[in-house]
Amino acid sequence: MNGGTNGSGLGGRSWDPGLEIEVPFEQRPVNEYSSLKDETLYSWAELGPGGFFLRLGGLWLVTFTVLGVPIAAASFNPSKDPLRFLLAASSGTLFIVALIVLRIYLGWSYVGDRLLSAVIPYEETGWYDGQMWVKPPEILARDRLLGSYKVKPVIKMLKQTLVGTGALLVAAVTLFIFATPVEDFIRDTFTTKENSLSSTSTNSTKLALRKEELLSLPLEVKEDDDLAQAAAEAANGRPVYCRDRYYRALAGGQYCKWEDLLIK
Repeated sequence: MNGGTNGSGLGGRSWDPGLEIEVPFEQRPVNEYSSLKDETLYSWAELGPGGFFLRLGGLWLVTFTVLGVPIAAASFNPSKDPLRFLLAASSGTLFIVALIVLRIYLGWSYVGDRLLSAVIPYEETGWYDGQMWVKPPEILARDRLLGSYKVKPVIKMLKQTLVGTGALLVAAVTLFIFATPVEDFIRDTFTTKENSLSSTSTNSTKLALRKEELLSLPLEVKEDDDLAQAAAEAANGRPVYCRDRYYRALAGGQYCKWEDLLIK
């Protein structure tokens, strides 16, 4: 016990818990590792890829519903700009999740570095009296065993998660940037087609009405035999529209003679 207090711990002795007595209990790497595992957020990383990504997905969904949707709706109308609305809400939520993953990674990376290092800093009573502690061989072997088999796999998974999250975030932001011209192009294309169909339908209706009006006699002519006879004599027994180029073209001119077509 006394030999561990001087911090040397060299020699062929077996491991003694007193070898760490120089370092405050909460600053010993093995205890920092135990505390990290017990914290709710940091403990997710030890669940394995399946459990970890399941919790990240739940976190993304809750954040998307509570924060992403209301904030995005304040900037983009979901009914008028649905694409930009979804991309803005998704990008913001993904950014928050990426920050949380980064925080988890930094915590595990800090503990991993202290477990694998042969010399670690510690503070006896505060930041102003910092000291350096050289780990005895027994403590160093134990810490490096924990760091290699318990912490390193977690850090590797967190690194891969950060890379994937960053790639998704960049893709979402890129899509958001190009969402405006794409959405405007789609809207203009469909609007032009609808207007063209509507204009064609309106013109066809007008042409049909004009032709029907031309081919039908006025009500006064139908009811008065003298007027009808006078109109027929004035037109030489042919439709009156034959003498007008515009109305002749609308009516088709199938009842007109060749001399009528020469009238200007």
